Amino acid sequence: MTVKKDAVVEMHYTLKNDAGDVIDSSQGKEPMPFIQGHGNIIPGLESALEGMKVG
Repeated sequence: MTVKKDAVVEMHYTLKNDAGDVIDSSQGKEPMPFIQGHGNIIPGLESALEGMKVG
């Protein structure tokens, strides 16, 4: 699967602050689902994911 507009995507993430402390993470939980291209996640992340493949 290629990430493209209207695709349902699930991903794991880890969010850290500038000091490297973990603020939030999906590790050990279900992956975060979203619909690509609908502004449901941070715009820069959505742009970076466009065209990527599973794995």
